[in-house]
Parts: sequence; structure tokens; C-alpha cells
Amino acid sequence: MLTGWDRRDVLMAGAAFSVFAAAPTTAAASFAVRHIVVADTRFAASRAFAETAAKSGAPIVWTEGDITDFWRDELDLLWRHQKVSLSGLTAYPTLFYLERLAMDRGLRVVFRQEFRQVEPGARPLIAWRIAPKPRSAG
Repeated sequence: MLTGWDRRDVLMAGAAFSVFAAAPTTAAASFAVRHIVVADTRFAASRAFAETAAKSGAPIVWTEGDITDFWRDELDLLWRHQKVSLSGLTAYPTLFYLERLAMDRGLRVVFRQEFRQVEPGARPLIAWRIAPKPRSAG
């Protein structure tokens, strides 16, 4: 069981995950998309988000803010061969780097929402989803 998070963190994480689970995307209809969740162990809300996602069978990539190893060892190769979607509840720098890397592989941020943390002085987290660009009709 996770410690260091409260009822608000759990509700926030559950709400963020429900946005990803409930919203069908054009990309999901166009590709056989495998989905990976990125979570930052430094933030209780991010850990709770990942725990909720894991219940649906989504693979979790744990980070402490640095996604270099994940990108180099796994994601770059995956994105070269298939359009894997990602979602996360992380600090902005993680999303920023993944968004820039995704652009080179034909993916984009399709959802982004800021969540304020309850700890005084804590920076906000961003709930996000990166998915393939929709195929144009015609």
C-alpha cells in the first residue's frame, strides 16, 4: 500500500485515469495501440495514478523525473516500429521531453491538464496523453 498520499490524491489520480480510459481517440480506431503509463515515484498522486492504471493491465514505467533510460532502452525502438501511446501524471519537464521526442515519431499530445498538488510550494503535476496523429481522410 502506498503511503504519503491522501484521499484527494487518490481522487485526483482516479479522475485523471478515467479521462484516459473513457475517451476514445481517433488514433485508437486507426491503429492497434499499445498503451504505457509513465509515473514519477517522487509524487504521491503520480504513484496513485499508476496504481489505478495497473489495475486495468497497463504497463507502468517508473521514473524519478529522468526519462533518458526509458527513451534510449525502450521507447525509441517501440516508436520506430509501432505507435505506442503513453499517458502520465508527472511534472512538466517529463511531458516536455516526451512531447518533443514524440513529434519525431509522428505522435502528439492529445490531452493535457494541470493538477495542483496539496503540499505547500509543490509544483503542479500535468495529466497527459501522447498518441499517434490521426490519419487524414482521403
